[in-house]
Amino acid sequence: VCCDLATVARLSEGVAASGRLAPEAVARTLAVLRRYRARAEAEGAVSIAAVATEGVRMAANPEAFLEPAAQILGGPVRLLSGDEEARLSYDSVAVEAPARAPLRVIDIGGASTELVVGRGREIEAATSHAIGSVRLSEAFGDGHPPSPEALTAMARAARAAFAAQPLAPAPLLHGLAGTVTTVAAMLHGLTRYEREQVDGSRIGLDRLHHFAAELAGWSLDRLRAHPLLGRGRADLVVAGLTILVTALEHCGAETLVVRDRGHRYALL
Repeated sequence: VCCDLATVARLSEGVAASGRLAPEAVARTLAVLRRYRARAEAEGAVSIAAVATEGVRMAANPEAFLEPAAQILGGPVRLLSGDEEARLSYDSVAVEAPARAPLRVIDIGGASTELVVGRGREIEAATSHAIGSVRLSEAFGDGHPPSPEALTAMARAARAAFAAQPLAPAPLLHGLAGTVTTVAAMLHGLTRYEREQVDGSRIGLDRLHHFAAELAGWSLDRLRAHPLLGRGRADLVVAGLTILVTALEHCGAETLVVRDRGHRYALL
């Protein structure tokens, strides 16, 4: 792999409320794909694999994104099912895990959150929950700092979603994606993302509780001023962290294992 890039395009913005992909969100995401295709070609790539997830799955007009995206990338974009999304999230971590070792993986996205339980490469239980940082922010957010009522509503929604997947307690939960890695980098005191310091690090539930309470008291300007958040994640981090803390509690886990992994690693 020559380069590893991530951009917060927020394709799912507004979908939960309207049921449709918004033209401005599609345009934003297509602009990212144009840049990525140019970079891939510059790196000598001969083919491009692309997938779409819950933000497109739940839209009544998925073709508004899938068709122009396929034209830009030179091939179809595969729309993953919830089960496929969960499998890829899990595999990206399990490929490095000891054979038959118990493993739990959570992937917090903008529109959905996958929680997967298994041993080694074998999945025992997997659910794609209809909660995510964008979805919860849009449904319950009322500004920054959010009101106590908004925070309670987000936590209640997350608990209700995870209740559909009862699990026995386990000490560790491996976490993927932007909320997890960004929060970890902030707790490491970084001002620029450094994968080497973030990947594999461990954070206790108590520390995450305290940090969630701290960020919930920040103004939007203060959140945006943090170099690891900016405008892409500033208004989503509180909801994402609420989901993360709730998931750890649901799993009976005292420790989060941070993994800089995700769908693209499993696809590769």
